[in-house]
Amino acid sequence: MNPLSSLGIGSSVLNYDVIDKLKKADENAQIAPIDRKLQANIDKQTELAQLKTMLSSLNSSAKKISDFSSYLARNVRSSDENKLKVSVNAGVALQDINIRINEIARNSVNELGVKFSSRDDTFSRFGTTLKLYIDSKEYKIDISSTDTLNDVAQKIIDNTDGLINATIMKTGSGDKAYSLMINSKESGENNNIYFGNTLESKDIIDGNLTLNENDFNVTLVSSNGLAKTINVVVSQDSTNNANALKEAIIDELNKDLDFANLLQNGTINVDVSNDGKRIIINDKRGLEIKIDGGKSSTFFSQKSKVEEDTLKGQSSITGGLIEGVISIGGVNIDLGKITSNSNSKEANQKAIVDAINNIDGYYAKINDEGFLAINSNTGLVSIKANEENRDVPAKLGIQAGDYKDWSLLESDIGITNIQKASNANFTYNGVNISRPTNIVDDVVTGVTLELLGESENDINVSVTRDNEGVLAEVKAFVESYNALVPKLDELTRYDEDTKIAGIFNGDSNIRGIRNSLQRALSSTRFSDGKNESMIDYGLSFNDSGMLILNEGKLQGEISANADKVIDFFKGGKITSGGKEIEVNGIFMLVAKELDALISGSNARLNLFEENITNDDKRLKEERKRSLDLLNSRYETMANRFAAYDSQIAKVNNSFNSLNMMIEQAIADKKK
Repeated sequence: MNPLSSLGIGSSVLNYDVIDKLKKADENAQIAPIDRKLQANIDKQTELAQLKTMLSSLNSSAKKISDFSSYLARNVRSSDENKLKVSVNAGVALQDINIRINEIARNSVNELGVKFSSRDDTFSRFGTTLKLYIDSKEYKIDISSTDTLNDVAQKIIDNTDGLINATIMKTGSGDKAYSLMINSKESGENNNIYFGNTLESKDIIDGNLTLNENDFNVTLVSSNGLAKTINVVVSQDSTNNANALKEAIIDELNKDLDFANLLQNGTINVDVSNDGKRIIINDKRGLEIKIDGGKSSTFFSQKSKVEEDTLKGQSSITGGLIEGVISIGGVNIDLGKITSNSNSKEANQKAIVDAINNIDGYYAKINDEGFLAINSNTGLVSIKANEENRDVPAKLGIQAGDYKDWSLLESDIGITNIQKASNANFTYNGVNISRPTNIVDDVVTGVTLELLGESENDINVSVTRDNEGVLAEVKAFVESYNALVPKLDELTRYDEDTKIAGIFNGDSNIRGIRNSLQRALSSTRFSDGKNESMIDYGLSFNDSGMLILNEGKLQGEISANADKVIDFFKGGKITSGGKEIEVNGIFMLVAKELDALISGSNARLNLFEENITNDDKRLKEERKRSLDLLNSRYETMANRFAAYDSQIAKVNNSFNSLNMMIEQAIADKKK
């Protein structure tokens, strides 16, 4: 049995109640003072953390006020925001701008004249090749006789590198309400969409432009279906030769009635691109365009564009025996009779081309890709195969179906140009400027224009200083400062009557903060023959040491004398004794004082906080050490009490035995 478990049994005095009372008295004398110091330390850490947070907020405002970038904020106003919106970057020069918008940039908008009852309608019962030209790039869209309206729209989107968008719109009512819109995604004259055949020139150099007879000829197909050649004669000194040549071509075409109507309805187009440096000649029908003449190479690298083949194969004709019957233009060709096992690919190609050429009105060839191409005098090609020969067209690299030249299909579809792509054109303080988009940010660095509509008169744009940011930071500083002052008073106070002291009373690290900040804010600066103080800029102390801000006075000074405000608040260079020196402004001085208090490992309050933390660690170690000594002492005392109690119990037992013997002897005598 543990001797401590029966402590007090022997003596009824040496028990745990006595030990607990003695231990409690020692704890009150030795541990409680340490606990009070620990609680005071925790209070100091809490208050110091709150104080540092307040000083950090004050420092943030002081640094923003003393940062030059705070004075670079700008306001901008447009006199007609419905037609022009303007944004500016910080630091843009204060200025007034006059802008007149002659034309906004537009994208190319085109609509197919043929209407559809749904998105799933077959686009055309004829296969064809649609050619699109945009931004100096040509795209060929192969359309089959089974493609739906939705299929064609998706093919255009997928095969034009993100430059062209095809949208199916419900533009009408009734059975035929759907139409296909083919639009450029971007604006600017380079993003005009041309259908059919298009030739684009090289960049044309400005200067003297002289073209004599047969120097430059253009051959196009007129409205009567005949190819005609016009001769362009020019003699002038131009600052825009591309435009001059364009106008000369148009003039010559307008002289011929067979061409004039094609120009008017947009079948033939003559435009300029690449910022007016190149000529574009387009035939929407996809018919041949040809350029020749002695000086044509000066302007065009590519001299011609021919009409696309009506039917183009997608793979090569192979060698060997090809079995089966195919119908071309209603005439059956038994391929097994014109090919053999010993035939090479070339032999089979020749045999098949010859067989097609023997069909009245049909002619065939092997194109540059090595595939079969078929055309006809009518512009229509019909390929058919019965059920047992349905795989035969694929052996020739073609598909069964009806095909039509784009020149014929285009007249059925009727593509209308609703809006030509064009550059924005505007004047900037009287200077003519052209840009491909309506968002213009490269005229003056830091100024972005958003052109929304044409204007008959100048739109006035005013760039002024934005004072709200500085005012807001000064107000924030004043609020933070006025919250800090009573906090410092609370932490460092001492009441003579109650003898109650603040937690940092007597601590120089805390007591000196208010005075150092007041000294910085009270600094003066000699300017224009007088000493200036913060009072000159709307700031002052009241009798309680709180800051007062006169917003109207400060705003007026910033508006009228921004540079002086910057010098006083931030600081700047002055000449003294023939030398240029840097002088800190009042908020720069405040920021430096606050940095010395809270910024960096060697800042005074950070070192002070480290000392408090070390004190906390030391006190906790001292408490543990003292408590361990007490526990050890009273454990020893308990063991001694147990030993004493055991001896007392033995004595008591001996005495009780003796007492019983005496009482028995007395009892025996009485008998």
